[in-house]
Amino acid sequence: MEFITKFGMHRVIEPKMIHPQPAWKIDNNLEIYDNEVLLEVKIININSSSFRQICTEYNNDVNKIKETILKIVELRGKLHNPITNTGGILLGVVKKIGKNYDNKANIKEGDYVIPLVSLSLIPLKIDKIRSIDIASAQLHVEGQAILFSSNHLIKVEGDINPELLLILVDEAGSCLQSYLSSKENDNILIMGANGKVGLLSAFAVREKIGNKGKLVGIVYTDSSKKALQKYDVFDEIYVCDTTNPEEAYKTIMRYGDKLFDFTINCVHTFGTETFSILSTKDKGTIYFSNLTANYNSACLIAEGIGRDINIIPYRGYVEGHADFVIKLYKKHKDLRELIDKWLNKKVSRQIKNEEKAITQFSKNQIKEINLQDYVFMSDEIKKVLCNTVKVANYECNVLITGESGVGKEIFADIIYKLSKRNQGPYVKINCGSIPENLLESELFGYEKGAFTGASREGKLGFFEIANGGTLFLDEIGELPLSLQAKFLRVLQEKEIYRLGGVQPIKVDVRIIAATNRDLADMVMNGKFRKDLYYRLNVFHLYVPPLRERKDDILPLAKYFIDKYNKKYYMNKHFEESALLYLLEYPWYGNIRELDNLIQRLLISSDHNTISVMDVINNLDNKEFLDKNNNLSLKEELEKMEYNILMNAKMQYITTRKMAKALGISQPTLVRKLKKYNL
Repeated sequence: MEFITKFGMHRVIEPKMIHPQPAWKIDNNLEIYDNEVLLEVKIININSSSFRQICTEYNNDVNKIKETILKIVELRGKLHNPITNTGGILLGVVKKIGKNYDNKANIKEGDYVIPLVSLSLIPLKIDKIRSIDIASAQLHVEGQAILFSSNHLIKVEGDINPELLLILVDEAGSCLQSYLSSKENDNILIMGANGKVGLLSAFAVREKIGNKGKLVGIVYTDSSKKALQKYDVFDEIYVCDTTNPEEAYKTIMRYGDKLFDFTINCVHTFGTETFSILSTKDKGTIYFSNLTANYNSACLIAEGIGRDINIIPYRGYVEGHADFVIKLYKKHKDLRELIDKWLNKKVSRQIKNEEKAITQFSKNQIKEINLQDYVFMSDEIKKVLCNTVKVANYECNVLITGESGVGKEIFADIIYKLSKRNQGPYVKINCGSIPENLLESELFGYEKGAFTGASREGKLGFFEIANGGTLFLDEIGELPLSLQAKFLRVLQEKEIYRLGGVQPIKVDVRIIAATNRDLADMVMNGKFRKDLYYRLNVFHLYVPPLRERKDDILPLAKYFIDKYNKKYYMNKHFEESALLYLLEYPWYGNIRELDNLIQRLLISSDHNTISVMDVINNLDNKEFLDKNNNLSLKEELEKMEYNILMNAKMQYITTRKMAKALGISQPTLVRKLKKYNL
């Protein structure tokens, strides 16, 4: 029992008896155990990748940021962003000390302390967020937290402002790790040299290499380079985009730099792994100072170009890192000045650079995700794509919703291709297409002889097949209640039992689920488990129907007619009036309906020009009428005709041009305009 309470395992609610960090939910009841400490929380410093993710998602809307943070704490009993899987650190006042607490730091009630552990494992309650500083990712709060005996902490003493001390200590392990990994004569590269970790690491490794080695910094803008050139810490500073490895590599080579002995990647942006590898020599070292970088991808890239590189992933706690960074800060006036400038830089500039980095990432990676079969022009779909790119590199489950035929699987494919698991298996399952009596054996597999008709060798389930990769579960709303509890257990404990098996099998699978049903409504009606819903819905992507993104209709129509003209050796095209009709049709079957219609049109039409009547005669009006059963077919057609005439009137100045575009005579057009008082 002492072992369990020392590490906080007694506080875990879901799933039971694991460490608090990977747990989904922990108990934040403020009645402390004998070996715990109760803190009154004053300031929270959120992990930078977590805070940027929240800020980017809500466009720096402070109220929505507050709501999201409070919701995470309420849902999980701790500040543990389920998307980035990170937390942060806090500063608080000791309120109560349990009688059996292992008080190595000799704290007493009333002391200000900073626990050197992530908020992703500390029981926390936040009563109120008083203010948010977006530039420093700091919250001033009213709340309480629980510390365990195993949690290292430091007392806040001396002449450093507590807010600043919290900023320095957070991620300070990266600073000390950079120092420990560097050697006296090293040629060192720091990516993201103008950020907090980049600056701290620069002064740390300069102490190690002195004047014998060389220190090169990479920044994103000319203004950042100009600001750093005033100080003596860097020998050279280059401006380049590290998400564009070819251009970045050319930049450092252009100035005659050799490959580096030691590369420190302090960039909090996806897609920088390739340049990290390219810039580091064989037998050299790379240290990723944050959780954003894809360690697995870096290893595979190094293998692919045939370099033996020591790759050090992000480390959290490094013994002595708090004392090290405090001494470093006090020792160097230039560092203090640079950190002060970093803290006081304009928030708008920070946001602009973040958005620019995301946009650039999308441009560089878009070639890799093979979108030629998915056409989009609307702002609505561009937003969905942007969010898809953002979430791809985070190890979290994603729920994609939208009507049938909107292209949900396309976005699942993008997530897989841009994720850290893109070298692993990608298994796609339609939960609605597998009979209920077979679904369990298909998902979890079975042992030999598990049931009548079972294979003699047994069978792997989809979870085992997808191990180390991604499992896409389409139509997740069709998962029967009888299986939902077992499915939840897999997500919680990362293990399965085959049918007929008694030994648990560990699985490491990322889940992307999709549905055209309203899962929240199903939860309310008892048809879908609430706990499973929250597990799946860590990040939600909603793909709007085609009728809500009309800017996509004509580009899609052009794409499909070109595609099937080539397939069927034809050369057909739409009259402009037919295209106007396509814009007004509601497309309840979405992209799939448009695709099918254009195939029918090419096959059934007798002429190379497809008219508006060809379109009307080939539409499946049954679903259209079912959706609009209050109107007759005549009334629906008149409604569409009115909209077509309105669009034509807005586009063309004269009735002669309107009539030509619509493919009718001018007298007929005039009669129709009079009919609708246009």
